[in-house]
Amino acid sequence: MRAVIVEDEPLALRYLGSTLEGTGRVRVVGEAGDGASGLKLCRELAPDVAFLDIELGGSDGLTLASRLLALPCPPLVVFVTGYSGHAVDAFRVEAVDYVLKPFDADQILESVRRLEQRLAERGGLQDDAGEPAGRVAVRDPSDGVLRLIPGSEIAALVRRKRRTWVVTMLGSHPTHEPLASVKGRLDEKTFLQISRDAVVNLEHIAEVRRLGDRHYEVVLRDAARTTVETSRSGASLLGERLRPS
Repeated sequence: MRAVIVEDEPLALRYLGSTLEGTGRVRVVGEAGDGASGLKLCRELAPDVAFLDIELGGSDGLTLASRLLALPCPPLVVFVTGYSGHAVDAFRVEAVDYVLKPFDADQILESVRRLEQRLAERGGLQDDAGEPAGRVAVRDPSDGVLRLIPGSEIAALVRRKRRTWVVTMLGSHPTHEPLASVKGRLDEKTFLQISRDAVVNLEHIAEVRRLGDRHYEVVLRDAARTTVETSRSGASLLGERLRPS
């Protein structure tokens, strides 16, 4: 995730930045020492998250957080402070977490995990027009990084051995989330469930092969040329959607 840090103590700023980068899950894209500069950075960079010191010279993090909420794409907010008395105020401005100084690496990692969860939940929200956000969150097993995949890059969702696999044009990613839950975040005009264990992106179908009576094999356009079979009811639905107008 992309983060901006607003902190007026140089040592705290340096330690927090290096610790976040050290998790392998956060890229610090901007740093500021006061509220005005922090607001400008967030407007320009549209980060996923902003780490804000509550006690800033000339302003305070609570005021900055309320201004961030008014941005077109507001970042998630985590407060960092040496004082515990602001916790209630912090959650009034929808803060995800509240990290006390001196910073502890384990505490910061836990905060990052909360942010990942909230970002994943954002993938299931709708925009102002009421359309699905159309992104699916998966964790890359090679580096543990949470990735948000646009629906346009997804060729299929396939259920295998109690896990849902998100098949993209370049590879497949496992998730423990139920297939129905993932499907619910994707555009129903583009994605069709063709069996109990498979959902395909109609725009990424390369071929449909007949295997028997109302039984077909769908070949996708991804790099692996993934194939999935239809159920009988799925075959009928697929035929209706692919039938020339």
